[in-house]
Amino acid sequence: MGSKRGSGRFVGVLGVAVLSVAMSGMVPASAGQGAGQASGGGKDAVESVPFSHIPADIRQKMHDQVPLKEAASKISWAVEKAGRGGYAGIVLQPKSVELWWKGKLPASVSKAVGQARGSAAVEVKPARYSQNELRTAARGLLAAMKKDPAYPISQVAGSLTGDGLVLTTRDRGKAAAAQAQTVAGVPVSYVDGGVAGLDGRYDDYAPYYGGGAILNDDNHARCTAGWAVSDGGGNSYLLTAGHCGRTGGGWHNGSWTTPGTGLWVGTGAQENVGHDLLLIGASSAGRIWDGSSAGDFTKGVVGWDWVYANEWVCQSGSTSGAVCGIQNTSNFTYGGWYIDAYGNTEYYSDLIVARRTDGGLPSQGGDSGGPVFSLSGDYNVVANGTVTAHDGSTFYYQDFATAWRDFGISAKTG
Repeated sequence: MGSKRGSGRFVGVLGVAVLSVAMSGMVPASAGQGAGQASGGGKDAVESVPFSHIPADIRQKMHDQVPLKEAASKISWAVEKAGRGGYAGIVLQPKSVELWWKGKLPASVSKAVGQARGSAAVEVKPARYSQNELRTAARGLLAAMKKDPAYPISQVAGSLTGDGLVLTTRDRGKAAAAQAQTVAGVPVSYVDGGVAGLDGRYDDYAPYYGGGAILNDDNHARCTAGWAVSDGGGNSYLLTAGHCGRTGGGWHNGSWTTPGTGLWVGTGAQENVGHDLLLIGASSAGRIWDGSSAGDFTKGVVGWDWVYANEWVCQSGSTSGAVCGIQNTSNFTYGGWYIDAYGNTEYYSDLIVARRTDGGLPSQGGDSGGPVFSLSGDYNVVANGTVTAHDGSTFYYQDFATAWRDFGISAKTG
């Protein structure tokens, strides 16, 4: 097993997906080794037809969700301030927003629902269980999983409609035997899958944009910059995936192939290993690379927002380029196993589960840490999260709200 220098931590994630670092099993989003890709259209390039790389039907669905997300955001901020209490989840339907809640709504949340109805239709649905109750019920199972990366259950998620727990496994018989001893009396369903693999562009320069290729100085593992961010003290960073590197580790841009080539990006400053998040101290600006893996043009960032069940998102990694047609599921992971850029098995929690609806790969090696986004108008994007991993067409990412809570950061706009 490799070592993450400067870190003696052994971390776990529910479900082993493939990170972009090339490992066996699920494909990590973090690492394509080496670069060699051609440069794209330049930092000031703007595509002639807005979001032309997104299929027309998917682009329309994403635009149709804008008023729904405006309504859902009002509710989400009220829930955040009031405490999560009976909250189970928020689901975007084609023409309405559903708030799933167990028990009576707090007055402040009820008021926010009324205000949200000025943007879109909102329905309050009775949940069988709150997220707090589901997480409590999963506590024993999560503890058992953390002890053994080969445990028959690789990921535990809670339904965002409050129905029960969703367990990922490659052996339902062994999983059923294990969960019967560890899940505290809530309904359980299964999905097939194993350990997910973790998932730059290449000639970016300061100030750096999200979506650019970045190379780990320790081992040349390639990942993707996620978002330009700043904290309350005005410090500048790039947000990326924690499995890509470490605090104190150095980073160069994607054209760094031999000593003396490429441009210095910065040093790992803060990490939340369990949430798969890393801040790199770097000069950065509020735009992302978009289009092909070369980076054909860039998009402005208008800010960050919460994410919702059934929401349509894209990711823009340094290997895949922009990939759309990805839709959030109604499951929210509590934990799962992954392999980082150093070969360590790590346990991550609180990841969003989405799927590429046409069955294709949502990410590839080298995409890890890249921006996950939704649309704002014709030429701008909203920060939704950073790429962690994929397992077939299933896609895992960390939402920006978790990074906001962990580090007190905001997305730079541009």
